[in-house]
Amino acid sequence: MNKDIMKIYECDASQLKGKALDVIFPKSVAEIKGIINRTNRIVIRGGGTGLAGGCVPQNGLDVVLDISKMDKISGFDTERKTIEVEAGVILNELQGYVAKHNLEFPVKPSSHAVATIGGMIATDAVGNRAIKYGKTSNWVRWVEIIDDTGKLHKKGVTELSDYSGMEGITGVIVRACLELSSLKNRTATLVKINSLEEIVSIVRNLKRNSAVSMIEFIDKKISEGLELGEGYHLIVEYENNSGKLKDKEYEDLLTLRDRVYPLLAGEGYVKIEDPKIMLDRFVKLMSWLEEKKIPTYGHIGVGILHPCFNSEQEKYIPEMMKLVKRLGGQISGEHGIGILKKEFVEMNDKRILVNVKKRTDPLNKFNVGKVI
Repeated sequence: MNKDIMKIYECDASQLKGKALDVIFPKSVAEIKGIINRTNRIVIRGGGTGLAGGCVPQNGLDVVLDISKMDKISGFDTERKTIEVEAGVILNELQGYVAKHNLEFPVKPSSHAVATIGGMIATDAVGNRAIKYGKTSNWVRWVEIIDDTGKLHKKGVTELSDYSGMEGITGVIVRACLELSSLKNRTATLVKINSLEEIVSIVRNLKRNSAVSMIEFIDKKISEGLELGEGYHLIVEYENNSGKLKDKEYEDLLTLRDRVYPLLAGEGYVKIEDPKIMLDRFVKLMSWLEEKKIPTYGHIGVGILHPCFNSEQEKYIPEMMKLVKRLGGQISGEHGIGILKKEFVEMNDKRILVNVKKRTDPLNKFNVGKVI
């Protein structure tokens, strides 16, 4: 393979760089079985949108298995609201396919334009409507995986946790049956707020409203960069006509939300984290982030924040992780552990992950050196 093309597959959206032995683009289950049987170390890659180095090959030892060409859609049942997809299907393409029948897959990460279903299952992606729809795994009926001996298995809901959220260290997800939701008539309101304490009060009340499907937080610095004016802002989405913004104005607001990270990255705040914190601990964490001048946004409805660090601020990340743990939070709410967060995994959690890895991948072929 051309060296310049190879370099594309030696990093992900985290910008962490690795080195691959080879890159292969299988188009069928049979091809993947063959690759597994003749390969010792495999890194599974979807859309390459990961932010923790989860699909970055290491030391020239890993073969990158790019599943993007596994993109067939079948088994669409409009009455049961289910659909069967291969792991390389891109979320936006799936949405376009089912929207003609007034349906949607309700989990929507910000990388929806390029994220693959396999990658979303492997990381148990959340997205900005988590307050209403939860994680990707909530919408998966079964998955088909290929194990380290090249055998194909179908795993139902009770076994899903061995593969969903395991970041590809336990097997290759090749196909899944997804549940769908009816398309909703959505509106939104942009709320300006002056204090962190007021944000907590407002969010607590909004979470009691069953029509609310999204509560997104934008701090003062980002609000200024988006020309929203002074103060903090919340983007509140409703699945009825309660929002002030409808149709094009509503779509424009969601597009504005998708501009946040590109805006920050353009200013040098490239390193993005994803701690998850309880709402009543939000003020303490945000106060610390503001003291360090670290711009922050995120899915405040479920407690996931995205502090963004420039190169000079990255030294504060371990300190932030310690603070998050002291506050009873999680070091990763949606991006996963990958390579970049391994050092912050608690010992008891690591033991559980190691046991699952040994049980599902005893030959240690998949995503070696990731997560654990």
